Amino acid sequence: MQTRTVVIIGGGIAGLATAVRLIRNGIKPIVLEKRPFLGGRAYSFTDKDSGEEIDNGQHVFVGACEQFQQYVADIGVSDQIKLDERIGFPVLKDGKISWFKAKNLPGVLANLSALLGYKHVGAISKLRILWGLLSIKLTRLGKNSPHDLITFDDWLRDHGQNDSTIRNFWNLIILPALNDDITAVSAHTGIELFKVALLGSAQNPAMGIPLIGLSTLIGENAQKYIEEHGGEIRTGVEVSSLYIADTKISGVMTTTDETIESEAVVSAVPAAAMTSLIPGSSDRKDDFFTPAESVQTAPIVAIHIWYDSPVLTENFVAVLDSPLQWVFNDSGLKSGNRNPDDTTQHVVISLSGAWEWQDRPKQELREIFTTKMAKTFSLANSATIKKFAIVKMLEATFRVAPGSQKHRLSQRTPLPGFYLAGDWTDTGWPSTMESAVRSGNQAAEFIIEDIGTSQQSNLPQSE
Repeated sequence: MQTRTVVIIGGGIAGLATAVRLIRNGIKPIVLEKRPFLGGRAYSFTDKDSGEEIDNGQHVFVGACEQFQQYVADIGVSDQIKLDERIGFPVLKDGKISWFKAKNLPGVLANLSALLGYKHVGAISKLRILWGLLSIKLTRLGKNSPHDLITFDDWLRDHGQNDSTIRNFWNLIILPALNDDITAVSAHTGIELFKVALLGSAQNPAMGIPLIGLSTLIGENAQKYIEEHGGEIRTGVEVSSLYIADTKISGVMTTTDETIESEAVVSAVPAAAMTSLIPGSSDRKDDFFTPAESVQTAPIVAIHIWYDSPVLTENFVAVLDSPLQWVFNDSGLKSGNRNPDDTTQHVVISLSGAWEWQDRPKQELREIFTTKMAKTFSLANSATIKKFAIVKMLEATFRVAPGSQKHRLSQRTPLPGFYLAGDWTDTGWPSTMESAVRSGNQAAEFIIEDIGTSQQSNLPQSE
């Protein structure tokens, strides 16, 4: 039985994760989402021609995303995601394939074995990379680390790396993981990424894939869980301002002038949307919220192509020295939901840091990328394109540029009763589904500490 009520603004992963964690601690959440669907920037839609549920872009997670996996388990759909045992993916360069694939070895040795078998860098370059990884392992990062003031590219070059190792190895991982080029991300974030990924356990960098559409996986299933356990989900409701009573945030006002009272409010929306909610009175703590106004974003463009026959033999492939970047065989990844007689193949080209492509018209992008596919994958030459679609996410992720650490706020704010969630908050992770879940979990923990619960939930607690 819930004995406290908390309003959550935003029905993305961060807001839903906050709601799930509150429920598991006996607190009733009311999630308000202005759009008609849940999921935030990780959503899917139904293709009107095929009836297929299509993700807005290709979302992946890795083995180190433990809180995201726990969230999926909490809402009861662990069987709808798949995680490899260790890292392994093909990389195509100049028409030649080399696998970056870990051997069955213990701990970090497995990840290092993937580098040793990777043929797109030579022996000398591998020694350089190993030196770079050793330097990363020995580097200590702190809250005010100077590594946040320089780019990862500059740091790497100061530690023995050159154009070849950066292009063929370091940026191969940085660009899709951080949605930005290695010359634009902070050394702090780059170092932390490799500490967790390649210098952690063998499963940390293993790739995980949703087996169903995102809106179903993290939206509909979360809604079902929340509502079955006494919480509320209201879509099509836009919040106009915070409601203040007795100098405390005590609810929200909607654009239809409805007041929804609660004992705490969580803003689980992007930084720019959050700052517009802050009261403009003399009570505003500008020194706390103002840094969030400087949070910058980066675009992702997803190109969807349906071929009448298979053009990819693997589920995904990275492509070096090509605008294709990463190409995913969506039909293969979600084969469990397909008609076995369907011979079409749905391919998703995921373009990270997509400033070059975000303003290009659809026809121009179609000409560029279908031509590139035909030149890169021989089977695409003989396949017929049945359908082509583009999804542009202009503010897909926040940027982790040098100096960006100070823009990421704590989930507990100086305004009594007001909390923050969102991947952009201070989670220690870049803009990922994992960061979103971590932020929601931390916001919920602060709320539990501050308002308490009169009766503990009888649900089993997450680790």
